[in-house]
Amino acid sequence: MQYCKTPQLMISVVLCTYNRAELFANALNTLCEQLLETNLYEIIIVDNNSKDSTPEIAENFCRDYPNIRYFLETHQGLSHARNRGWQEARGLYVAYADDDCKMPASWLTIAVEIINKITPAVFGGPYFAFYDSQKPYWWKDSYGNYEQARVSRPLRRLEYLRGGNIFFRRKVLEDMKGFEVGLGMSGQTLGYGEETHLQRRIRSEMPDDIIYYDPRLYTYHLVRPGKMCIRWILYSYFVSGRNSNDIFQQTFHKTGRLNKLRLLCQAILILFKLQADCLNGVMRRDREQYPYLKNYLYENTSKYFAMLGKLYDEFIR
Repeated sequence: MQYCKTPQLMISVVLCTYNRAELFANALNTLCEQLLETNLYEIIIVDNNSKDSTPEIAENFCRDYPNIRYFLETHQGLSHARNRGWQEARGLYVAYADDDCKMPASWLTIAVEIINKITPAVFGGPYFAFYDSQKPYWWKDSYGNYEQARVSRPLRRLEYLRGGNIFFRRKVLEDMKGFEVGLGMSGQTLGYGEETHLQRRIRSEMPDDIIYYDPRLYTYHLVRPGKMCIRWILYSYFVSGRNSNDIFQQTFHKTGRLNKLRLLCQAILILFKLQADCLNGVMRRDREQYPYLKNYLYENTSKYFAMLGKLYDEFIR
């Protein structure tokens, strides 16, 4: 008697979402249109307390596609939702895609090629901007793109994959206990860095494993109108700086009056530099490199907001 071997479930794609029903449905459609055989992958929807029509949309997809499962994660925060995703996953690898992304039909097919050939601990690829609104006059497409390299290769020590297009070996997530729940988005509260923090831990505790990048494994990422506002961009740099101490596990001087005075002095110095840099942007910037002042603020001045965010985090500890 001959027995048919059940194919290995290769990939569990986790799609975390919060109050973005229409965008989420578009992303889910692209996952349902993958060229990879449906018995080789599953889709796990993790609803992080959405109050819109997300549950109804998810129910419709689950009814039409047997490889889709839906879960409600009541602990608010993207890291909580991501952890729920891998805990429910059955695949050899767990993929994370953002709910405002579009995945090409070959995305999972290429991922399986990488798994079979490289078997990395973590792998991912680039994403490229797309829009559903008019771009501002000063906006460059490169601002919405992420590219780490032009060729497929293991990433170096200080190179990291972005969380909107990333695959983890499920055993690695299990061994690492997943994402740090104190990092990342939480509802409408901005936060960053949970995937970078996890990659740093993997490099530290599993130094022989590979974090791999392949430019063929691309997705498209929506740049929403609110993210093309210079005020939001500078604030996001501040938040990124504020989170960096936890991401990179910085050590601190003991909290005290002298230390707080030192931090205040550093902040004042940075504010002076920021003011001087803004004046330089107005008066003396290279008009070919920075056609508009907002280009200069985005590409150059933003680093001072990250510095201030880092100091602020250390000050309030």
